[in-house]
Amino acid sequence: MTENEIRDLLFDKHKSDLHSLIVETRQPVALPPDSFPSIAQLLQHRTEAKINRMIENLEALQLDGKEVRLVRDSDSTTRIDLLGSIAGSGDLVIIELKKSDQTERQAFTELLGYANHFCTLFPPISESSLQSILIAPMEGRGVRDALAQELIINDKNVLAFIPKIDGEKITLEAYYPSDLYYRWIENNVLDDSSMTVVTASFPLIDGWIDTGEPGGAPPRYTQEAFKTMTSLIAQRLEAAGLHGFVYARQYWAEACPAFPYPNTLVLCVVNPFNPLRASSSDGTVFGASDQSRLDAVQAIVDQVPDNEYWLENLHLAFLGQAIRIMQDAFQEFFISRNGVAVRPEISTPNWWGFKTSMIEAVICHNMHIRLTGLLRTIFTDYMEHCYRTGMDEIYFSDDLPKFGYIAHDHFLAAWEILSGLSRTDDEAEE
Repeated sequence: MTENEIRDLLFDKHKSDLHSLIVETRQPVALPPDSFPSIAQLLQHRTEAKINRMIENLEALQLDGKEVRLVRDSDSTTRIDLLGSIAGSGDLVIIELKKSDQTERQAFTELLGYANHFCTLFPPISESSLQSILIAPMEGRGVRDALAQELIINDKNVLAFIPKIDGEKITLEAYYPSDLYYRWIENNVLDDSSMTVVTASFPLIDGWIDTGEPGGAPPRYTQEAFKTMTSLIAQRLEAAGLHGFVYARQYWAEACPAFPYPNTLVLCVVNPFNPLRASSSDGTVFGASDQSRLDAVQAIVDQVPDNEYWLENLHLAFLGQAIRIMQDAFQEFFISRNGVAVRPEISTPNWWGFKTSMIEAVICHNMHIRLTGLLRTIFTDYMEHCYRTGMDEIYFSDDLPKFGYIAHDHFLAAWEILSGLSRTDDEAEE
C-alpha cells in the first residue's frame, strides 16, 4: 500500500473514527507508591500520560481535508496529507504520512513547520492548540530523537504512530520514546556540572532599592522590586526555552557598606554545552559525563574540520545568550524618564563555588526564586508528592506551608529541594 493509498484510506474510510485504528497503547510507567520517583521515572510517567491524553482526544477527531495545499511565500506546492479538528476543543490536527524510513525525519521537520505556519495564519494561536501527528515506521534514530526532544523537553503536542498494514486493512501502533531518553536527561538536568551562572550586581538606589535596618530584611518596596525583576527574567527564560532559575540577593545591612554593588540578580541555567561535562583537547573529548555520551560527542567532533574550539564555541554562544537575557532585562527594568542609568556588573562564576561561598550565599538575603522549564516541573511534582504524603524529607519535614504557592516562592526550600533531588544514591548514603 502506497502513501497515497494510506492517506486516501484514512480519509475515505475513517474520517470520523481514526481513533479506532490505534493499537498497543500502554499505561504510563508505574511510580513508587510511597517514595518520590527518580527524575527519569517522573519525566517518563508525565510524557507517557500526556501521550495517552492526546490519543484519547482523537476520539473526537474529524478529518476535514486531504492534500491541503499551504500557500507560502516561496513554496506554493506544500501539501498537508491530512487536516482535521477535534470537536469540542476546536484544536487543529495535522497529519503527515511517510512509509519510508529514509524520509521520515524530513517529514517530521515539515510537520513542525506546518504547525508554525498555522500559528502565523491564525494569530495569536499557539502550538498548544495544535496537535501534530506523524505516521511513519519510526526506524530512524534522527526522527526518534526529534520526537523525544519535542515531547519531553519542548512539551509540544506531537504524536507518532507506526502503520501496520494487512492487505486492505491498517492499524496504527502508538509510539512511545525509549526510557533511555529520560535517563539521559536525568543525568544532566540537576547536576552542578551542567549549570551556568550569570550574575548582575548593581548599587543601592535611594528610595527605591534600599537596605533594611541591621538584623532585618530589606524594606518591603525593595522586595517588591526584586520580585518583579525575577518574574520578568523568568518569563524571558521561558520564552527562550531555557531550564533554570533566577533569584535576587542583597547583602545583609551590616555588610552592604563594604560592597559597591550589594544587590545581585542570579541567573542559573542548565547549559547543554557546559565544558565541565564535555570539553576537548587536541581532538579528544573528556568531561564529567557517562562514557556513552562522551563517545557520542567524540563521534561528532571527529567529523568537524578545525574542531579544536568547536565545543568551546558552543558553550560561549550559550553563555552569551544568558548574558544578553540579563542585560536586556536590566534595560527594561531601569528605563526612566529622567535618564538615570543603572548598569549592572556582569559576572559568570562557577556554580559550585558560588553556592558554597560564605560571601556569595550566606551573609545575604536570598529572595524570590523563580523556576523555569524542567526544573519547575520537577519541583512542582515533588511538592505535590509532599502534600499527598504529608511529608517533605528534604526541607520542610512535616511542617509543610499551608498552601503550595508559598513553597514555590521560598528560596531556601527550592534551593535545598533541588539540591537534594540532584544527589545520587551513593551521595545520599554518605
